[in-house]
Amino acid sequence: MNRHDVARELRAHSLPKDQFVVVGGAVLALHDLRDTEDIDLVVSDALFAELKSRGWRLKTRPNGKPGLKYGIIEAYLDVNCASYERGTDSLLKHAQNLHGVPTIDLQTLANFKAGYTRAKDLEDLALLGQELGIKPSPHASPSA
Repeated sequence: MNRHDVARELRAHSLPKDQFVVVGGAVLALHDLRDTEDIDLVVSDALFAELKSRGWRLKTRPNGKPGLKYGIIEAYLDVNCASYERGTDSLLKHAQNLHGVPTIDLQTLANFKAGYTRAKDLEDLALLGQELGIKPSPHASPSA
């Protein structure tokens, strides 16, 4: 999916823009850096409960925390990794509007990607570094 596909898919779900933020590869798609296969969201507790009541399927994440899935969209209550943490409230508060979609900024994305060891995350990190000169920041203490 390209940026148009991502934005269209999210508009179709009529999600309240102050209660979710796009994270992961879909951020790169929205920046026209690469296409994505899915859309990962961090959502407020209230939106998580609403999506669950709408019939989104419960999906246990690899870290054992709950997530929800509907088609190509997955919703989480957080996206933290061991070396970089930002609370959901902070991610929502600092979301950037890109093509009408709230997203995390590329520096924050790079910091999260640096905390994972999956090949696709390392490729994304290299893309961010090569294309934009963005590198992960030294990880200070976690913030809310």
